[in-house]
Amino acid sequence: MKVVLCAGGTGGHLFPAIALAEALEGKHHEVTMVTDDRGAVYCEHFEKKKVYKSVRFSLKGAFVLLFRLLGVFISFLRFCKSEKPDVIVGFGGVFTVVPVIVGRMCGVKIVLYEQNTIIGRANRYLLNFADLKLSAFSIGGSWKVQPSPVRKEFLKEIPYRCDEKVKILVIGGSQGAKSFSTIIPSAIKRLSADERSELEIVQQDSYGDIDELKRKYDGLGVKSVIGKFFNNVSELMGKCQLVICRSGSSTLMELAAMGRPAILIPFPRAMDNHQHLNAKRYVDRNAAWLIEEDSYASERLKNILKQILRNREILKQKSGHMYNKALRDASDGFVRLLENVGK
Repeated sequence: MKVVLCAGGTGGHLFPAIALAEALEGKHHEVTMVTDDRGAVYCEHFEKKKVYKSVRFSLKGAFVLLFRLLGVFISFLRFCKSEKPDVIVGFGGVFTVVPVIVGRMCGVKIVLYEQNTIIGRANRYLLNFADLKLSAFSIGGSWKVQPSPVRKEFLKEIPYRCDEKVKILVIGGSQGAKSFSTIIPSAIKRLSADERSELEIVQQDSYGDIDELKRKYDGLGVKSVIGKFFNNVSELMGKCQLVICRSGSSTLMELAAMGRPAILIPFPRAMDNHQHLNAKRYVDRNAAWLIEEDSYASERLKNILKQILRNREILKQKSGHMYNKALRDASDGFVRLLENVGK
């Protein structure tokens, strides 16, 4: 079976597609990854891929945008005519609209996948083009619930344990989180010296001054490792007791696959506030804390850290509530659905 996986270049769209691609190739299906230039770095290991310039709607650049969309249309039409794929899976992102429509015109079976609790713009527009609609969460209508594929490195069984210190992993998702370099040190500064001595920080700071951030933590007496980018996030997550992060869908699924409790700070400008709604689901099942990114964020974070340091059993409880065993079989279940559609 020939399958095309089409995803916008952010991690929330692309990482589930990569996980599904791994499972499909494991079943000897032929996979082509299609993404924009932002996601190209994550797809270097795929033999078959198509990378287009990212698409962003703007009245100012309407002519350039139209020309670029026409280029994508012609290129992907040629691809469909020559390769004759059986199924195209759209994982969301404005970029996916043209390839899915072209695939439909060529008679290819279309599957849409929605990772968030609210349907994204691209998937809303493409609803009537789909033969099958799948979603990570129950969102009603004709959407069938299918747990999100998770990259295999996050499926390793690493038992959760509380060590002498609380090791905190801070990650900002594929779009980064510059504000974390202010919010988190400010919260830790409000703790007592004894409390600070019980913390260790591993923090991704993609856009800030990592040397300056390191000096902040050194000045607070907190052991830290700061990096622009970590290519071993699953390993770091397995060694930590707590994660501070955004609440994009792929990050949440990776946390659930490993059973790591989290303090979630939703990206405040996420479309339709979907990151807040994602986070709320995990807070409601007592797997995480939720902090809004505003002027009170540091104070709220300080209070949560104090609560944890007083009673670390809270972390163990939330770890148990976060873990989702169903994610271990999610990729294989997804493959079976595609095989049925492809027939």
